[in-house]
Amino acid sequence: MKLVSSVVVLMCVGVAQTLDFMLPTIDIVGELQKIETMEKRLNALHKEVRELKSKNEERAKVAFSASLSESERPRFYGPFTEESTLVYNNTFTNIGNAYDTNTGIFTAPVKGVYFFIFVVFNAGGESTGVRLLKNDNFVVAASDNPPGRDTEDTTINSASLLLERGDRIYLQLMKTRRIYTDSWKRNTFSGHLLFTV
Repeated sequence: MKLVSSVVVLMCVGVAQTLDFMLPTIDIVGELQKIETMEKRLNALHKEVRELKSKNEERAKVAFSASLSESERPRFYGPFTEESTLVYNNTFTNIGNAYDTNTGIFTAPVKGVYFFIFVVFNAGGESTGVRLLKNDNFVVAASDNPPGRDTEDTTINSASLLLERGDRIYLQLMKTRRIYTDSWKRNTFSGHLLFTV
């Protein structure tokens, strides 16, 4: 009898283990809810990444180019007893609106490396010179002292600068120097974002 009882007990244990093995112990509904929650979070992250990319692409488009005057009439600027900020108010392009045609100041909209170039023209046989400044600090200059018979002078300079958002770049006419503008628009100031950092 003991033997039969032992066999019956072993068979019951075996059936119970078989049933446990065949019946899932995982909460399928709970796991599906977790998957659904993760899917929602993933979709939200994808949306956020798309929005950030879009904003970055919009901000990354920065370029301007302008001449000193849109006037067809010839005009001299200077000489002055102090440095004078030049306002290049005739824009050819101003993508990103970072250049202010009222003040002559370019303000960096994003941190990055920017390239600037300026051409200086003068007529009449007097010295010319323009300085590029970053946040009121001198960076580079372009100047020309006329030789004896030369009545027109042209000079140029450029620089690539790492700018923080809000840094200001502008040009100043050097004291006691002058520049000339006319319909040929030979005095220009241009810049563009090379890449963000």
